[in-house]
Amino acid sequence: MLRQHPFPQAALVSAALLSMTLLPIVPGLGRPARAESGMGAIVKAFCLSAFENEMAQSGKTPPAGMANYACGCVADRIGSGSTIETARSDCRQATAQRYPI
Repeated sequence: MLRQHPFPQAALVSAALLSMTLLPIVPGLGRPARAESGMGAIVKAFCLSAFENEMAQSGKTPPAGMANYACGCVADRIGSGSTIETARSDCRQATAQRYPI
């Protein structure tokens, strides 16, 4: 059984989204500066932490590149509009096919 993080991931991502609205506005563009790359980095950081915890709890050692592949996938999918649940499920499948352990 996986240990629950004290803060639901959805709440963390929502907080990250809220913080992105507070980024400075680029003059003349009317949108936040580097919001997409910043959000992707936040999603990837949370994903990497969850990935490391899950691997440690399972007692498995992931192959080199597996964490970056999986979390890059999640960040890309969420950045493209997927829900957290869909991104997690789709990327878990893709990662398992690429890195069978």
